[in-house]
Amino acid sequence: MKAILTAVLLVSSSIMATPVAESYNQDLDIYQYVEEIKTPKSFEVKLDKMGIPRSEMETGELDVIFDSIINLGKKVWAIVESNKPVVNVSYLYANALPKGVRSSEDLESFSPLQVKSYRVYGKNLYGITVYDLTYSLIHRYGGNYQGRGRYLENVAVVPTALDVMWGYTVDYKVENVSVLNVGTRENPVGSVLLGTLFKVSTIIKSSESHSIYDFRGDSANVFAVKR
Repeated sequence: MKAILTAVLLVSSSIMATPVAESYNQDLDIYQYVEEIKTPKSFEVKLDKMGIPRSEMETGELDVIFDSIINLGKKVWAIVESNKPVVNVSYLYANALPKGVRSSEDLESFSPLQVKSYRVYGKNLYGITVYDLTYSLIHRYGGNYQGRGRYLENVAVVPTALDVMWGYTVDYKVENVSVLNVGTRENPVGSVLLGTLFKVSTIIKSSESHSIYDFRGDSANVFAVKR
């Protein structure tokens, strides 16, 4: 299989003009484009009404270990399955919290929900768009426990729009989540590396690509790392 996604640097949460990244997929004879777009207003309204909950675990440790980072959220989940967006973001997310907390509610000062949106679409050799997916990266950063550390919550990739031509199938999922401390023992900073798999198929051919998104507890920025 040949990778079809081109890594794109995700900058701050402000809207900026981003050049379209183009790549040719020889397996499917299509050109794929990735571009940063303005977050759809309808999606912003939906997030405001959704009230995404914080993570919880049934039992907690007796002591909080600030520099040991854990994920109380998900590690694997579907974003799009057979051309159908999975829209229940109420529980499909990851986080990076200090070991020992019972819930992210034990922390305070998380940022408002950060949203960054992208469009990935493919055109065949006749210039016809065969698939068109818009997705948003969301997260909260800056949470601290008793004034110490910078941690992450509600880290996710959410589908916001999808159009697929007959004969093509799009699947998109989070295939791996890893967390670590990218700060120091005295001043820990949680990080989430969120790996995704994007797959486009026809009856006789398919192509897959992998990307890793890097979220940090001390920043609104998100970076895409080419795998």
